[in-house]
Amino acid sequence: MDIDRVALMRLFVSDSEEEISRMEAAVLALEDRPDDAPTIDALFRSAHTLKGNAAMLTLDAFAKFAHTLEDLLHAVRTGQAQVTSELATLLLRAIDTLRSMLAALRDGEPDNPLARKALEAELTAWVGKAERDADPDADAAARTGGAAVPSSEEGSSAYLDGQRGPALRIEMARIDQLLDLASRALVVQGQMGAGLLETAGSNDYLMELHQKGERLLMELQDWVIETRMIPISMFFRSHARTIRDAASAQRKRVRLHIERERVRVDTAIGESARDVLTHLVRNAIDHGIETPAARAQQGKDPEGTVTLRAFQNGNQVVIQVGDDGAGLNLSKIRAQARRIGRADADNLGVEDLHQLVFAPGFSTADRVTEMSGRGVGMDVVRRRVEDLHGTVEIDSREGLGTTIELRLPLSLSVIEGFWIEVAGVDYVLPLDEVLECLELPPDLRARAESDGIIDLRGEPVAYVNLAGILDPGRKGRAVNRIVVVRYRARRIGLGVHTIHGERQTVIKPLGRLFRSVPGISGSTMRPDGGVAFVIDVARLLRSASRPGAIGVVPETTSIRGPAEL
Repeated sequence: MDIDRVALMRLFVSDSEEEISRMEAAVLALEDRPDDAPTIDALFRSAHTLKGNAAMLTLDAFAKFAHTLEDLLHAVRTGQAQVTSELATLLLRAIDTLRSMLAALRDGEPDNPLARKALEAELTAWVGKAERDADPDADAAARTGGAAVPSSEEGSSAYLDGQRGPALRIEMARIDQLLDLASRALVVQGQMGAGLLETAGSNDYLMELHQKGERLLMELQDWVIETRMIPISMFFRSHARTIRDAASAQRKRVRLHIERERVRVDTAIGESARDVLTHLVRNAIDHGIETPAARAQQGKDPEGTVTLRAFQNGNQVVIQVGDDGAGLNLSKIRAQARRIGRADADNLGVEDLHQLVFAPGFSTADRVTEMSGRGVGMDVVRRRVEDLHGTVEIDSREGLGTTIELRLPLSLSVIEGFWIEVAGVDYVLPLDEVLECLELPPDLRARAESDGIIDLRGEPVAYVNLAGILDPGRKGRAVNRIVVVRYRARRIGLGVHTIHGERQTVIKPLGRLFRSVPGISGSTMRPDGGVAFVIDVARLLRSASRPGAIGVVPETTSIRGPAEL
């Protein structure tokens, strides 16, 4: 029988990545509960599984290292060694080595044998010491036969989440293809319904069959969308290691507190938000949480807390990263605003000062560390969140802490779309970014075009004619509708020709020809089978805000009145 070794290797890498992540979570859990027998047993089984799978594929170096780690975990399991902070650090280093070896196997590159063998020697030495120090009268069975730690959402049971029942691995590309087929079938079903109304409108039986078929296809589409969703808790738990390492580097004491509903998000959203959360967590420790001595002096618990919280709000998931640290120092931010030449620095309100944190190159750090202080990071956070069609806000109280709130769509593959027409072409705006729609009276069109401003109930709002950005080569007919959208902390009026309304929209990725078009994030099918383009509002307005662009002020300008525009 022919064996596809390449397919086996892919399966090994995929399985091992999950196994290693579970091991890391288990070690971090053991630091707080060093005698948690179920977690120790599960950690040992993971190392044993890695060793066996690697040996089956004759991956000798990987199997040998996993075997050495298994020996150490056996010593912990039988009570010969106790989980201390020092041992946890060694185990995490071993897990990092397994992860780097796995990456080398995946990419077809050699690993670092010298570093691996040196760590193997450390693991072996620790096992030898544990065996020498072990009490020969100790009954190992008594240790593993105790009552299991009660399960709780934040307890050791988190390590075992998602391990119930069999699972089938399916490539995300195949799920995307299935979703595309379901959406196309729905469009065809809709066209069939329209045809039936024209040619056989009196045939109730055919119309009933058509409606049943449409309902089944909608259920299929919903089911496919659901298969793309994963619990946000998976991404939260992965930051326990980030907090441990960052706090250790800063010589601070920090614990992670997770508050979550069982919110599920699209896999693409979760993966994209992972780096954003990593930066926010590290930032909370570096800038927010004080040293133990400073916290004790203020009457606080010497151990700070970083809280990750998620809940669903309509079609959005709200993710909050909070800390109980020093909060934002508004006087420092205002002073830095003066240094960078903001003429209105003394008149900025609290929200405006908070928004300055997201400005490129802005930093109030007294010194540069490995984690921060160079003025990069928060501006990237905002851009990445906007690229996900989300928003980011700050709530901070000096001396009490800071909470940064991300609002992201539950899915990037299906959105509630707001359909418009510009210069004869259909486009879709994410409905969550649409605030209201207005008529643009004929006597105000010329002024809106020349000044880039509309008067919205006595308040000046920046105005952009979408035709001037999306189809600058054609003048087309006059714009007579305005869609007001949310862009960062402001409102922008977009001039359009026709408003079609809202409907659920399945987004398809762009082909190579259109990937370089600014402000277009995908495409979708119109009810008649044609193509409409999905507008990425943030990217579109960022591209339009470059010097010489039509109607949009630079990003650093705050829209508050005609003089500022």
